Amino acid sequence: MTSFPYPHKLSAAAMARAVGRGELTSEEIVRASLDHAVMSEPVLRAWHALDKGAALAQAARKDREHHKGLLHGVPIAVKDLSDTADYVTSYGSPAYRGNRPAVDAACVAALRAAGAVIIGKTATVEFGASRPCETTNPHNPDHTPGGSSAGSAAVVADCQVPLSTGTQTGGSIIRPAAFCGVVGFKPTYGSLSPVGTKSYAWSLDTVGGFANSVADISLLFDALRRLDRATDVHAGGQAPRVGIFLGPFRDVASSQAIARLIEVASICEGNGATLRDIPAPGAFTYSLDWQRTISRYEMARSLLPETLTFNEITLGSDLYGEIQAGRLVSEGDYLRAKQGGFHLNEELAELFSDIDVLLTLSVPGEAPRGLHSTGAATFCLSWSLVGMPTVNLPAGLGAERLPLGIQLVGKRHHDETLLRFAAWVEHVINNVRNN
Repeated sequence: MTSFPYPHKLSAAAMARAVGRGELTSEEIVRASLDHAVMSEPVLRAWHALDKGAALAQAARKDREHHKGLLHGVPIAVKDLSDTADYVTSYGSPAYRGNRPAVDAACVAALRAAGAVIIGKTATVEFGASRPCETTNPHNPDHTPGGSSAGSAAVVADCQVPLSTGTQTGGSIIRPAAFCGVVGFKPTYGSLSPVGTKSYAWSLDTVGGFANSVADISLLFDALRRLDRATDVHAGGQAPRVGIFLGPFRDVASSQAIARLIEVASICEGNGATLRDIPAPGAFTYSLDWQRTISRYEMARSLLPETLTFNEITLGSDLYGEIQAGRLVSEGDYLRAKQGGFHLNEELAELFSDIDVLLTLSVPGEAPRGLHSTGAATFCLSWSLVGMPTVNLPAGLGAERLPLGIQLVGKRHHDETLLRFAAWVEHVINNVRNN
């Protein structure tokens, strides 16, 4: 056996290779992941359900099986919005305490089919909508990890698992990825099945995930799409044409976040990328209001079963208030918001005739102090509205020694292209950091 002193810190791809070659067993990797998770949990509080016995039994079965799938033997965490037949699924809500689904969500089934070991369920904001969970930021427990996919981002940042799933309605993947300093990927809306994953805004909700590299997030995406072979997203090839997009909301961003974005753009240019400043389409100013209108309208209707069954105390006053606000959104306002989003999507799509990716902010700055809020999603909502694929890349640390992130946006249904250029940007950033 080859010596791997910290097997839980390997990339997902390296884990799968090591298991396939007989250099490590899945049980060895999963045990190391679980040991680290248990050690970190009193402070990080990232798990909703963690069953050491069940996870090790899964790993032992993988070690007895013929190697199959892209993620054979690799430990993975699943956000507690997705149904799992072998773990309690509460959707982050006391209303569903002890809930045991009969079958897995589609995304979970796809991961199992790829050979992954589901070691537990990560903490989430209630229904992915409100009432922050108790998860802390792995870089400083006094700060938020973001949300709603708080636990999923935190366990990857803490190297408990190399991959985890998340969902995004507004900023629930990109924001925690930025605050926790990991790669977060929200695919094109509709590219992955949402079946079995709790939804509250059917026009916006998107399944995605977290990793510590673009190569690993691409591997996760391949597994979720049920591909048999991994997509090559190596950093070589032609440098991208990058559109610099600060947009109309730049005033809410910190000076250090903007400075870091400009620095990343300069690094890209120095490595052969062409840069172009992209002005925001006029309708972009209204995109935040449109996203919130759609989200509230659909929430009030998606969570109707819960509002008819449970009271305000059970659901929480914040969520209950959001649902009531959604009931007041007229159908006319909802349809106008959707139409605005369609037109904005067409305007943004035209930009990609001259560029390959947009480079913009992920969040206003470092993670805010305290756990009462998951932070602003200002720089995520518009891209969720139009359904474009987005990636957060870690971009160093800010003044508080907390992560800063930059966001790359791609053309709808060109997710692989976005990931290839994200790998290129990741490579040039890391080269500067390591030299």
